[in-house]
Amino acid sequence: MNALRTIVLVMALILTYGTSHSQELPEKVINENVQFWISTNNVFRISERWAILNDIHVRRTDFVAKPNFYFIRFGGQYYIKPNIRLAGGYAHLWLTPSGSWDAYQNENRIYQQFSISQKFPKLNAFFRLRTEQRFFNNVVNGQSLNDDFLIHRVRFLISGGIPFKEGSRTELMIANEIHLNFGKNVVYNTFNQNRLTLGIRHKLNDQWKFDCGYMLVYQQLAVGNVYNLNHTIRLFFYGNFDFRKNKATKIDEIRHGEE
Repeated sequence: MNALRTIVLVMALILTYGTSHSQELPEKVINENVQFWISTNNVFRISERWAILNDIHVRRTDFVAKPNFYFIRFGGQYYIKPNIRLAGGYAHLWLTPSGSWDAYQNENRIYQQFSISQKFPKLNAFFRLRTEQRFFNNVVNGQSLNDDFLIHRVRFLISGGIPFKEGSRTELMIANEIHLNFGKNVVYNTFNQNRLTLGIRHKLNDQWKFDCGYMLVYQQLAVGNVYNLNHTIRLFFYGNFDFRKNKATKIDEIRHGEE
């Protein structure tokens, strides 16, 4: 009889504990935004093996009404083969999630990446693996809070371009990239975000390409229960500048630029 009472008491405690904690779970919140993202992504080829990289990005929210971020990136790229590349460098981001510059976040970023591209008769394929060390610092009323913290991130991108016809300068672009956080400062959002892109890429000439399309960004914020669902119109330009002494072979890299 005493054993039965003990079992009933334990079960009651377990049910009470489970119920109380289930009631404490925060409600999932999804914030929808409409954004516009424009960038220029440039490669300066200085030799057969080396190139200098430079990206400049601007993203606005409420389509174009409010600022969201400004971003610059510099780096170097090494060509293992013409279609197999290693790269690394530094980037800085100014982020204002609220759309006001009274309080924003600075991010200093170091990155490393490995990319492979391959051209097939009916498909131009691109794969990129990027790792990032992201150092954050919040700013309020122009004053740094000195709250520097580090988050590591790894990104996997697969992109495909389907030419409208053989030899066409225009192609249908489909891409997906997933971002994962890790490190001691990551608690609730190991999944950081997913970016799904559909658009058109067009080659203007030997130096310039651009793509225009729709990007769906689904992002989990650090608190864990808050997500951003961003409907983004993107317009990305790709510059290709050849400073090699020997220009016997043309450079026509498959690329996919993102912050």
